[in-house]
Amino acid sequence: MNLLAVLMIFIGLNIDTFIALLFVLRNYNYRLPIIAFVTATITLWILGVVLGKGLAALFPDWITGFMGIVLIFLAVFGQNDDDNENINTGFISLFLFCLSLGGDNLAVYIPWAVNLSWLEILQIGIIFTICSIILILLGKAIISFGPIAGLLEKYGNYGSKIVYVLAGLYIIWNSHLINHLWILIN
Repeated sequence: MNLLAVLMIFIGLNIDTFIALLFVLRNYNYRLPIIAFVTATITLWILGVVLGKGLAALFPDWITGFMGIVLIFLAVFGQNDDDNENINTGFISLFLFCLSLGGDNLAVYIPWAVNLSWLEILQIGIIFTICSIILILLGKAIISFGPIAGLLEKYGNYGSKIVYVLAGLYIIWNSHLINHLWILIN
């Protein structure tokens, strides 16, 4: 296992999530986004390993397009960013947000996990966990910078909803979900 390759895969697959998180991190302390992002990252990694090791034939990769629908649903019907009274709703919202944005990671994880040993799978999971924590800490540092913080405070509510919708549409488009559903219908 090449550590540099694992780090580059993590960064390449999660840069979109990082940028999208910049719009919503201002609404949370450090703990909740770290827990939600780590949980989503590890959930996707475990799912990728399980699918890669045995179930890839049953679930085609275009199924991840449904996660885009979840994101759009969160943008339209989700809680207002100003309403932080329920920590569980905040966790669920952040978890689904990160899970949805990372759903396309399965396209890389599934074939990658096929030839990995169980020790390598565990090591990669640990690396992904550490990288997820660092990513949230870096994001919090970026949004605390004065000019950026002001812009996010003023337009963050709208920006986060726009990011949710655009990310959802991107996931749906990138997974070719519409084409596959059209084929199934006809």
